[in-house]
Amino acid sequence: MKRIVNFLKGNIYLILTFRILLVFVLYSFCRLIFFWYNISFFPELRGKELVSVFTAGLLFDASAIVYTNFLFIVLFLLPFKFRHKRTFDNVLMVIFLITNGIAMISNLADVAYYEFVLQRTTMDVFDQFKHEENMGLLSVRFILDYWYISLFWVAAMTALFYFYRKFRISPPVIKSGLKYFFSGLVMFALGGVLLIGGARGGYKEFAQPINMNNAWAYVKQPGHAAVVLNTPFTLMHSLDKRSFDRVKYFDTEDDLSAIYSPVHDATGDSVKKENVVLIIVESLNREFVGALNPGLEGGSYEGFTPFLDSLVGVSRVFRHSYANGRKSIDFPPSVFCSIPRMGIPFVLRTPYYKNKLNSLPGLLKEMGYKSAFFHGAPEESFGFKAFTHIIGFDEYYGMTEYNNPENFDGSWGIWDEDFLQYFASTIDTFSTPFISAVFTLTSHHPFVIPDKYKTRFVKGDLPQERCIEYTDYAIRRFFEKASRMTWFNNTLFIITADHVSANQRDEFKNDVGYFAVPIIFYKPGGQLAGMDTVSNAQQIDIMPTVLNYLGYKGKYVAFGKDLFDPAQKNFAFTQLNETYRLFMDDKLLISDGKETTIFRQITSTYNVNDPGPGAYQTEIDSMELFLKAYIQQYINRMIDDRMADPK
Repeated sequence: MKRIVNFLKGNIYLILTFRILLVFVLYSFCRLIFFWYNISFFPELRGKELVSVFTAGLLFDASAIVYTNFLFIVLFLLPFKFRHKRTFDNVLMVIFLITNGIAMISNLADVAYYEFVLQRTTMDVFDQFKHEENMGLLSVRFILDYWYISLFWVAAMTALFYFYRKFRISPPVIKSGLKYFFSGLVMFALGGVLLIGGARGGYKEFAQPINMNNAWAYVKQPGHAAVVLNTPFTLMHSLDKRSFDRVKYFDTEDDLSAIYSPVHDATGDSVKKENVVLIIVESLNREFVGALNPGLEGGSYEGFTPFLDSLVGVSRVFRHSYANGRKSIDFPPSVFCSIPRMGIPFVLRTPYYKNKLNSLPGLLKEMGYKSAFFHGAPEESFGFKAFTHIIGFDEYYGMTEYNNPENFDGSWGIWDEDFLQYFASTIDTFSTPFISAVFTLTSHHPFVIPDKYKTRFVKGDLPQERCIEYTDYAIRRFFEKASRMTWFNNTLFIITADHVSANQRDEFKNDVGYFAVPIIFYKPGGQLAGMDTVSNAQQIDIMPTVLNYLGYKGKYVAFGKDLFDPAQKNFAFTQLNETYRLFMDDKLLISDGKETTIFRQITSTYNVNDPGPGAYQTEIDSMELFLKAYIQQYINRMIDDRMADPK
């Protein structure tokens, strides 16, 4: 060991190489932990393919390491004698530890965060949470809950610090200052060439620098790209990803609209002045609802939502129902505007934030509806107050309006039970007809429930399941209170989730289950009762379904369909890991927008089967054509501010 230390100390460039290689080792260490912790999401990634994925990851590690260590490397390579001084080396050590410490934090944080969003973290996470008033407390809670990940970070930083100090630079004997400078200049230039190659991912024909999409070339499944990538890379490569590039799969508007058009022309044949109440439940996976999963555990599965189970039998529900995004920020455009997430969350950091949009509250206002949105968090949480105002909600009610800090849960806002009681009391003061929506919050990490219920809700093995039990009880109490109010029987209730949280059962750890949420339409009296076993329901279908149900008349833009009209095309759309996912009847197609990467057949139990090469080619061609038309309509209308243009 001593010989190695002395050998390295005698060559400043070997010292630099050793330090950078150490960072490479730690990135691979983070990738190994990431894979091991989330191994259930990568069941097919084994053996040679796993080795290939880890090897490919070095290319993306190189790019991230060059960017994060650029200042350190450039200062280290300056061809001047002062770089040998201990003071200068201490400055470099501080830069080295800070930059790589931040990189390690992001890499290791995704070890735990991945199961909730199923993709590496990008810059939109900072916009999503920037208005949270309790981020300090939430961060501390995250560190405590995932203490073992914090220990990994401490171990990594200890290794960096120890080996940096172990292999210090020894001042050389400089016989010629001029020779030292010019030789150093040559090495500086060589270092620059290596930096460019590392940052760009190589020198092949002056190709474009690598980006997140390049990770697909090294995997057989799009989801496996998360193992190839690292979080510092995805953060840096999403810094300027704020706008769409225009697409042109079809040359004329007529050709495009012949395949797909988002313009709806509602005839308004039968007007119903019914109230509308939407309850969006934080992280309500379909797998948590026992009545929607009669085949699980040999038919003995009960789930964690006894009250929702009681509604399922008297409501319109769907065997196949999906969220259109994986984050809370994705549901308001999907549910209220019939606009799915596609690539970037347009409500954050994009030029399209103030585009004119058709919306459920805005269009119902034409029919005389009052509207209000409720969320028991601080008013700037997730930017909901601003967005709901833009799309036409008349009023916003949050933690400030609730005005009782005694019911604060210590993390996100007001406990669900208390806030849903407030929700019922407040809308009881509204003139009819009205549309009101509430977004719950208790079933979010750190997954805590009020102390008085900790011995009551113990059915689930996991904290998240116990939270769902509590929120289901809170919804029961809301319905008990609302059922005594005069407007109740003349109200259409819609219950769904914002997104899927971490899937707990293997049956849902697949390309279908990752988006599977309940969508429930309940009308007191059971007029809508029935299980739809055919339709692919999705959040963006809620707006056109409600508008047609109430008898709205006129043209509007919506990317969903009327779920009560069996004649409409049976599709659902989602996007994840830079890939588009199109559900059509009982098929699933996954594409990068150019070619199909995966084609699956969906069974009634939410399993997916590989039909084999060459099977269903006609369906694949048809689905690819529809998907391209859907993408072009969405992106070009977003760019041209035509999301409310019924032409």
